Amino acid sequence: MKQTHAIVFIFILLLSLLFLFPFYVAILMSLKTSQETFLSFYGIPSALHVDNYVHAWNTSHYPRAIMNSLIITIGSVLLIVAVSALAGYSIARRKGWAYQLIFLLFLAGIMVPFQITALPLYKLGKLFHMINTHWGIILIYGGAGVQTGVFFYNGFIKAISREFEEAAKIDGCSVPGTFFRIIFPLLKPVTSTVIVLNVLYIWNDFLLPLLFLQKDKFRTIPLQQYYFFGQYSSDLNLAFAYAVMGMIPIVVFFLFMQKFIVKGITAGAIKG
Repeated sequence: MKQTHAIVFIFILLLSLLFLFPFYVAILMSLKTSQETFLSFYGIPSALHVDNYVHAWNTSHYPRAIMNSLIITIGSVLLIVAVSALAGYSIARRKGWAYQLIFLLFLAGIMVPFQITALPLYKLGKLFHMINTHWGIILIYGGAGVQTGVFFYNGFIKAISREFEEAAKIDGCSVPGTFFRIIFPLLKPVTSTVIVLNVLYIWNDFLLPLLFLQKDKFRTIPLQQYYFFGQYSSDLNLAFAYAVMGMIPIVVFFLFMQKFIVKGITAGAIKG
């Protein structure tokens, strides 16, 4: 038994090192000079050249890019949570073929690849002047995220006893009051899961910003990084410094929130 545990541990350790290797290369390259990179690509730098980060900060519009990413990510996630929770609650508590049909439509939206909807979305975006606006891409992210959000919330709410709502109704609480005061606080595990998964996706997404955010002042971190790499493709050290700067916020967020993912999935599994 101990031998089996040792083999599993070694396997997981090797797998972890494999996934961490790209991060190692990125950080290593960001702290070296061009000459050191030429002499030894994977070699340790003789000194930590943090001036690469200073130069990348001054030439990449990093504060503007991170602000755009924050506005779009926070706005989209708030929209997803609000609509998904309300829709999931209505579908879970109402009976009838109409609500089941709506739920099936949400599920169908999950199955449709984005490549099929990209062109119609872009045409709608141009028609309603959503191109190069924060609110336009927030609506698109919200519409895409609501589909999986409703799926999560619907399954979780079905496991919550109706006795909570019946007791609130006896005390004279309205339906909206029951939801916001009693039901929604119980949805903390699944809400945390929805938030984390959507934040990771929206923050790192490249394709939608490339289609809808064509002006410089609206570029997000991944999009600005793409243009920055193109502009400084000959200076890999500077480009990697910006890459590291771009992934620091989301790595910190994930390390802080990963426990909520586990709690949400575990709670859903136990209740379901």
